[in-house]
Amino acid sequence: MDVTVERQDSVLVARVNGRIDPKGAGSLETTITAALQNGDHAIILDFEQLTYIGNVGVRALRITARVLRDRDVRMAVCAPQGVVAAVFSGGGVDRLISVYQTRAAALEALDD
Repeated sequence: MDVTVERQDSVLVARVNGRIDPKGAGSLETTITAALQNGDHAIILDFEQLTYIGNVGVRALRITARVLRDRDVRMAVCAPQGVVAAVFSGGGVDRLISVYQTRAAALEALDD
């Protein structure tokens, strides 16, 4: 798994490539929390290049979403493809974490 972080205004965007397996889940959570700055009010996880997410990865996302919510930081996922999109919709994750088809749609929704 590879994570690239950038900012668009006060929104942190993390592009995730590869697989979120048990090893990658902890790394993703650490990368996200380390990259957040005081002025960030939202984070978008861009999953366009993510090919796999397992149960441990989904659990890590849920925990991260709760931690961020406690810090008044909103979290969204954009562009999940194939198996990853199926995991989100089939597992009910999309009821806990906002999911958007594109990064632009996520940015528009999170822009305050």
